[in-house]
Amino acid sequence: MKASYLVFLPALLFTAQASTISFVGNLGTDANSGCDGGTCTSDGDFAQFGAVVDSFSVGSTSLMQAITFSYGGGINGNGQSIAEGGFAPYLSLFDASGNFLASTAPGTTCPAGAHTNSVSLLCYDELLDGGTLAPGTYQVAISAFDNLSFAENLGGGNLSDGFTGLGNLFPGEDLHYAFDVILTSTTPVPNRDPHIRFWAERCY
Repeated sequence: MKASYLVFLPALLFTAQASTISFVGNLGTDANSGCDGGTCTSDGDFAQFGAVVDSFSVGSTSLMQAITFSYGGGINGNGQSIAEGGFAPYLSLFDASGNFLASTAPGTTCPAGAHTNSVSLLCYDELLDGGTLAPGTYQVAISAFDNLSFAENLGGGNLSDGFTGLGNLFPGEDLHYAFDVILTSTTPVPNRDPHIRFWAERCY
């Protein structure tokens, strides 16, 4: 004789974990590269030469993207409302030692969800695809387009070599910025679901 019965067993489901790190500020007060020794005194100077370099940590191997909000405005990953009217941005990614990894030069301008600036009627926010990052510390720089690092511009060198000083601030733009770094772990995390049911049979 064969009896059927229902067994409730916790099932292991695997989900990807994503985290978002939000950065907001003003290039005129936060620039920590390109404007050393008080060389920048006007908004135009900060846009031309200045860059803000921030660090972030990756805990497990993750896909990395960064997206800006301040040119067209929007809501960042921290739920903060970001005004439009910031400078057209340029993002660069470096490892802990300052070696260049990626930038928005080949990135996506006006990515999905980006807003058009109501004054310029343009959409210049950017998405940087940093690829897969191993655990460790990384550095991300934001500057005005087209103030890129010498490490990228010369195809070698280091973040410590500074930036090219080719940035611009167009009429209607100011120096505020906002961007998110989004990390999606490639290591699945087990998640027990007690609602999964299995049929089993016992033979007599």
